[in-house]
Amino acid sequence: MSIRLLHLADLHLGASFPSLGDRAEERARDFLNAFLRAVDYATGGEKPVDAVLIAGDLFDTHDPDEAVVAQVETALDKLEHAGLPVLIAPGTHDAPSYRRSVYRRLRLPDNVHLFLSPTLEPGPRITARGETAQTYGIAYDAAVCERPLGEFRPSGLADYHVGVLHAALEDSPTWKRRSNDLPLNRTEIAASGLQYLALGHYHNFSEVREGGAVAVYPGTLEGKKFGEDGPRYLVTAMLGREAISIERTPWNARTLTQATLDFNTGDFEDEAALTRRIQAFAGERDLVRLRLEGPCGFVFDAARLEERLRSRFFHLELDDRTFVLNARLLEQYREEATVRGVFVRTMIERIESAADGPDRDAASLALRIGLAEFQNPRHAS
Repeated sequence: MSIRLLHLADLHLGASFPSLGDRAEERARDFLNAFLRAVDYATGGEKPVDAVLIAGDLFDTHDPDEAVVAQVETALDKLEHAGLPVLIAPGTHDAPSYRRSVYRRLRLPDNVHLFLSPTLEPGPRITARGETAQTYGIAYDAAVCERPLGEFRPSGLADYHVGVLHAALEDSPTWKRRSNDLPLNRTEIAASGLQYLALGHYHNFSEVREGGAVAVYPGTLEGKKFGEDGPRYLVTAMLGREAISIERTPWNARTLTQATLDFNTGDFEDEAALTRRIQAFAGERDLVRLRLEGPCGFVFDAARLEERLRSRFFHLELDDRTFVLNARLLEQYREEATVRGVFVRTMIERIESAADGPDRDAASLALRIGLAEFQNPRHAS
């Protein structure tokens, strides 16, 4: 016997991605499609879950585009027709305290409960297969509630007590808590009297078990920014008398990847070798950021290289931190009676006379970019 909960959070529907250029709208559709596929899963013929919990930031902004709102309303109608209760706790991005909050106009069917209190309040009771779960939730408002679990105690009798919160675990190793976040700590989780805390706010999956309580961040269904790399999961929690188990299903349509290409250890004898190494990460479904670092024995223009290879990726970023370290080549250029020779002599003098590390780094970068530009075929006579 168990109660099965589909736990969603940080869907960020309607998000914009200006850094992706002409791929921005397609990436926004990925986020909407991930949510709609989750609704299709929940309403499947075998009814795999008993309720849907959305722990904040359903929308990326408090005032999203009407087309996105309409898609969400249709999805909520579909969940109602399937007989699934839906609980929504607003988050930091879509807080209801805004005058133009989406939650002032979102049409909610009868199966949807929207938590609007700035302190934890009881919500609907979920009943399935003879067991009950009493729910509680809170609408994000850091100005009103300093610690959402501070004075909270569950009320009434139920087999399980479940909280839905958009809050920040204070000791998270991957996300620094901001001053206006709703804070939680492990001691409060253990003393809460809740068997399951459906959390939102941190974008990577995390599971905490303290004193009989299980607190879970499901993470984003699609990586919103670098740092949300690798697989994203659809999370289902099974509440049982003996244990609470978490099931994760890979869900993302595209994958964010970050890697470092270290010229100290890699075999990068020329730009062709570097190009081949970058292409090893290529894929139409991949958003890739590569950091290039270490001493480079040849000169290249990272921006031009990125532009040339971009079509092989959904998105590519090259973060170039390399520096020219070929004493023979630099000495040859330095002795030239050419514009390039003057440039090299000037930049080497600046590097040698730089007062601190940032100044040296800037001068070194200027030297490398300048040398790459001198090699640009468009400047050839």
